[in-house]
Amino acid sequence: MTGVTALHPAPHRERVRLWLLMFGMIAAPGFWIAQLLLSYGVSAVACYGSDHPTSIASGTVVRTALFVFDAVALIAALAGGIVSYASWRAVRAQQQHGRHPALEVGEGRTRFMALWGIMSSLCFGGAIVFNTIASVMAPLCVR
Repeated sequence: MTGVTALHPAPHRERVRLWLLMFGMIAAPGFWIAQLLLSYGVSAVACYGSDHPTSIASGTVVRTALFVFDAVALIAALAGGIVSYASWRAVRAQQQHGRHPALEVGEGRTRFMALWGIMSSLCFGGAIVFNTIASVMAPLCVR
């Protein structure tokens, strides 16, 4: 150890709220999972035969529902990224000793959570975009 000590692992923790950090970290992955589950369920209903009680006569209803799911997921991923970026800007200067002492004493917890939210929003936002492309371009059901 280099002799650097930290008073608290997150010295600027009062600058951001925990729930904002958590929202930034889980918004995009959570809405990506919801998009997958809801779009699969709605698409499956479109593939039922006409003798099934929940069959849908029009593909327009299914496409509209898929578009709404995709738009909400994209907006949530964007909101999570914006919240995480704003949180990171508020706490980006909390580590004062460089990266090596931070590894030894664990300083920078809120900054790490904000950066994780930015990365998760970018990665899962990309996955949401690809799922959106698939739900728009792919045929609803192949019979």
